[in-house]
Amino acid sequence: MTTLFELREKIKNFYGAHEMMLRPIIKFLAVFVSLLLIKSNIGFMGLLNSWIIILSLSVISAFLPWNVVAVILAADILANIFSVSVELGGLILLIVLILFLLFFRFSPKQGALLVLIPLAFFLKIPYAIPVVVGLLWAPYAIIPAIFGTIIYFMIFVIGENTELLTRMSNGNISSASVNSIINMLSNNNEMILIIIAFVITILVVYFIKRMSVDNAWTIAIFAGGILEFVIVLVGNLMLKTESSLLEIIIGNIFSIIVSFVIHFFVFSVDYSRTEHTQFEDDEYYYYVKAVPKINVTAPEMNVKRINAQRRKKNQNRKIK
Repeated sequence: MTTLFELREKIKNFYGAHEMMLRPIIKFLAVFVSLLLIKSNIGFMGLLNSWIIILSLSVISAFLPWNVVAVILAADILANIFSVSVELGGLILLIVLILFLLFFRFSPKQGALLVLIPLAFFLKIPYAIPVVVGLLWAPYAIIPAIFGTIIYFMIFVIGENTELLTRMSNGNISSASVNSIINMLSNNNEMILIIIAFVITILVVYFIKRMSVDNAWTIAIFAGGILEFVIVLVGNLMLKTESSLLEIIIGNIFSIIVSFVIHFFVFSVDYSRTEHTQFEDDEYYYYVKAVPKINVTAPEMNVKRINAQRRKKNQNRKIK
């Protein structure tokens, strides 16, 4: 176990020493993959989805704040939709504006979630989102979690109806065609179920991990993973969606594994050395529970230069 903690410290030290270089690389990869996914699902505008534009936007976004990156990706989505249907593009623009207003009002510091959550859906690992968000952020992170989920389902539904939108772009635009896509978005039971499951799981995980009990994070991870699985499973059975049971099971197991990895790097404590103390002032009594963190210093290697010592001894002999 000590070896794992030493490895953790090495990784953390490496990231701390190269943070200025690693952050742009992470943003570049996130934006590059996101633009490729947008291209493959709703890449209706040929110029915007050319490799030169994708690489240029990825490089520029690597040096911008996450909030600005989220706006760039949203603009890319809207431009692709507007290129085939002004009516549908106007509706999506209205939805995105409302979501951005809520986001910048209540949780403006969580721009990374707006980019990473739709990415997690496309990479087939969405069930890790609520447990991780509940562990690392406060309840206000529910807003970008909902926002990211809606963005994914908008791209997915529109991408699934590419043929219909292509006919619309060739001049066969009809209000019935636009309304059919709007109905698919507004009456998407799977999206509503996922949002409900995410909101409940985030809240449960957050409040359990904040409790003053031993192994609170571990309890929160298992409780969140099981609760999310039950909500999604029961909801799918009631709504008769086409979600795969095996995918739900594997997704929740992966969620728990990812959560424990984050737990290991962020919140490693030694409950066997817990201390309790109390004190008072003029107005309150204070009861404090202190749990020490597990910190292991990586052993330093001392290199002994044998040749240098021999050379020094030979020089001393010559002098004598």
